[in-house]
Amino acid sequence: MKKSPSKDPKEPKETKESGSSIENRTLLGQILVELGFITLYQLEEALTIQRDDAAKGNEQKALGQILLELGYCGPNQLIRGIQVQSEYRKRAPLDDLDDDDDDFDDED
Repeated sequence: MKKSPSKDPKEPKETKESGSSIENRTLLGQILVELGFITLYQLEEALTIQRDDAAKGNEQKALGQILLELGYCGPNQLIRGIQVQSEYRKRAPLDDLDDDDDDFDDED
């Protein structure tokens, strides 16, 4: 019996792209895009604002704060994104161990 994918539209989609890593999946902006809460364009705009503030020596705001101020996502969407981020980070050490299993060679 095949396991059907999650029917919840607010669950992030699993991607099989080459080069993807646990680190990329734990980035809040990427999670919000995957959940469909913001667009990639909106993420890029918020990241640009964040980088510009840092370059000017201003206090660097959190990405979530910038997205809220711009009206690109609501507080509940941001909270959901942070929950998903936390879930990914809890699983990350286990996933990293699975990936590292191939690095060990048996020596005779």
